[in-house]
Amino acid sequence: MKVGLVVGPWGMDAETFLGAIKDAERLGFSSFYVGDHFFVGPFLDSYDPYLLMALAARETRTITFGPLVTPVMFREPWIVGRWAAQIDLLSGGRFVMGLGVGWQEAEHAAYGISYPPLRERFDRLEEMIL
Repeated sequence: MKVGLVVGPWGMDAETFLGAIKDAERLGFSSFYVGDHFFVGPFLDSYDPYLLMALAARETRTITFGPLVTPVMFREPWIVGRWAAQIDLLSGGRFVMGLGVGWQEAEHAAYGISYPPLRERFDRLEEMIL
């Protein structure tokens, strides 16, 4: 059986993130995932997970990692694909992509990101996957 971890990373600075993923690797966890939100709750700020994944690629050796779910409305498909491919190269193939349609309407509104009906978000998900 393989066991992985999921963390916020809300309210977590880069050093705390690196300590957590290194500890997970040292303790034998197979994977480590972080949420992809600009904020949660009452505007609890977080680092962009793709910046954290670049750190993880450099600072770990065996653990797989990635964003738990990247909402399709946050970033253009070509940007997500480019970042994912580069982080996968930097990590020696340990990057795992998670994609989803997004659910937190207030988060989208706070950053001026379109939040279309569910069907349209699923169409966007299909576009990103293909």
